[in-house]
Amino acid sequence: MGALNPIFLLAGLAVGVPIFLHLFQRHQTRRVSFPALRYLERTERDHARQIRLRQLLLLLARVAVLLLLVGAGARLFFSGRGGSHPPTATVIIIDNSMSSSLVVGEDRVLDELKAIGRRSLDVATDEDRFWVIRAGEPWLPAIPGGTAEALAAIEETVASDAHGDITSALERATQLLRTSGFEHTEIHLLSDMQRTAFTLPGNAPAAEIAVVAWTGHEPPAANRALTAVVVGAGLPPLLGQRTEVTVTALEGSSASDTVHVPIRLVVNERIRGAATLPPGAQATIAMPPSGTGWIQGYADADPDDLRADDRRFFAFRSRAAPSVSIGVTPGVFVTEALAVLEGASRLRRSDARGADLLITDGGVGLDTRVGLVPALVIPPSDPTLLPALNRRLADAGIPWRFDPASLTGEAMLAGSALPPTLERVTVRAWHELALTGNPTAPTFRLAEIEGRPWAVEGVDAGGRRYLLLASPMTGSATTLPVSTGMLRFVDWVASEWAGAGGGAEHVTAGSHLPAPAAATHVRLPRGVQMEVDGTRMVRGTGQAGFYTFLANDTVVSVVAVNTPTAESYLELLQGDDFDTAVGDRVVGVDRADSWERSVYRARQGPEAWWPFLFAALALLMIEAVMATSGLRGSRPSASRETPVQAADGHH
Repeated sequence: MGALNPIFLLAGLAVGVPIFLHLFQRHQTRRVSFPALRYLERTERDHARQIRLRQLLLLLARVAVLLLLVGAGARLFFSGRGGSHPPTATVIIIDNSMSSSLVVGEDRVLDELKAIGRRSLDVATDEDRFWVIRAGEPWLPAIPGGTAEALAAIEETVASDAHGDITSALERATQLLRTSGFEHTEIHLLSDMQRTAFTLPGNAPAAEIAVVAWTGHEPPAANRALTAVVVGAGLPPLLGQRTEVTVTALEGSSASDTVHVPIRLVVNERIRGAATLPPGAQATIAMPPSGTGWIQGYADADPDDLRADDRRFFAFRSRAAPSVSIGVTPGVFVTEALAVLEGASRLRRSDARGADLLITDGGVGLDTRVGLVPALVIPPSDPTLLPALNRRLADAGIPWRFDPASLTGEAMLAGSALPPTLERVTVRAWHELALTGNPTAPTFRLAEIEGRPWAVEGVDAGGRRYLLLASPMTGSATTLPVSTGMLRFVDWVASEWAGAGGGAEHVTAGSHLPAPAAATHVRLPRGVQMEVDGTRMVRGTGQAGFYTFLANDTVVSVVAVNTPTAESYLELLQGDDFDTAVGDRVVGVDRADSWERSVYRARQGPEAWWPFLFAALALLMIEAVMATSGLRGSRPSASRETPVQAADGHH
């Protein structure tokens, strides 16, 4: 037998109260024997035996009621033989997301979670099977193993800068346990229970699995964080241009969070400016003109208990204004955007010979490019012109063709490699993009619509980069040309995509990062250099900082990766949301020394609190009946004493 709330067993000392009253608080009287009453003593002795038996039964009933209430409050359960449990398939979800690096006292939250995970393994057996899922690194596989393998996985877990999606981790754990083949399954949820880590309102992702969750967390302290840093209002400066950097701070969690935080602007390892920033506000710091090349910088605040979100990175390439050639007038919206950017000295118009980028409507001018000039291809809105476009693509060695779309509707662009300039863009009409054969170089989907490619990039047979869009730049086809994002998109294509190799402006830690077409290696923030594999994708950007793509020893692109803002909100999941956010079979444990008794619930059987309460109620009713019957039984003896006392009065 065990108890899930053993501290409540101390209440069992209360059984001493009725025992004390029974033994030491009886009414004491002096007995005097009268000759005339001796014949009554024999009857009184017989009646006293009945009274003592009733009092003993009342005492036992009252003690039993107290013991049953104590057992119910302590949540007693009956263990199996020796406290062992049957073979159990267990998924340990350890939340190593960015918020787990919070320092509480002298230890990190992650260190506490790892210690609880070791407790799960201390009471495991060789017949148990384990999977360890790291919620802050969901791209890592969960490999089944025994206690030794699970312990090694827990010990090797380090804090990630990515977002921890506990809901997805629970769904993944449920799928693993469904196919485990074990009769008994369990999930051990080791998390800081950050509210933003759960999908609310939830749909109980682990409703069919027993979940034991660690809930022994102190209320979170106020957190100061930087949530955004924007260079040049979204348009990074070109060579010789001055600009400004705008830094945004996390909004305070209460009205008392009004402390102004000092921040510093560091560019290429030199402090270029400083300011003070109250919670929820923005500060703008001027940045001097930069020389040619990649500019790397960050905004930095004074550290607090959660250091990971006190710094925001940015990177851009400082270069001369790119020259753009137009094969044929690409529509009124693109023409107007080019004119505005040219007036702001963001680009220059030129012919095909000196161009850094060709923008072509319908593929006109693809055959006039000189050297390795990249091309942006915009399809015509008239589907009868698609055959001519497809012929020009084939002649240029581009392995794609445009087909009339069979579906119509409205959808938002998506994709793991979606550029920031195409976020929240809606498409109403588009052509189908289809490969015409096996390309000589990898191709990548930068944007998708309903699972179909909308923006693809690659390298043609001549080694020149291309970017194909599936929709014409008209207001009836997409919201892009009629939005403020049109200028940013054209500027991104001319300055970033064509000149920098396609690197994204900013990426959230944990996202997959597409490698530029020319890149052969990537240097991670911690300094490790890795070869770019055949997928052309860096999976698991678990560390914030700069990811530098290299073509051998030449820098192709630098991407700034930042921590997700959601991880900076430390509000805990409330008890009312547990059932929907996790499942109705979840058991919360808030004391470390109770963890071993709470896990592997198959050994415990059902808790005994409800039978104990039912038995206590029944005993109370019996005790009440016994007590009242005793009062009725005492009345005749009292009536018999009255005449005796009267007779004594005559003597």
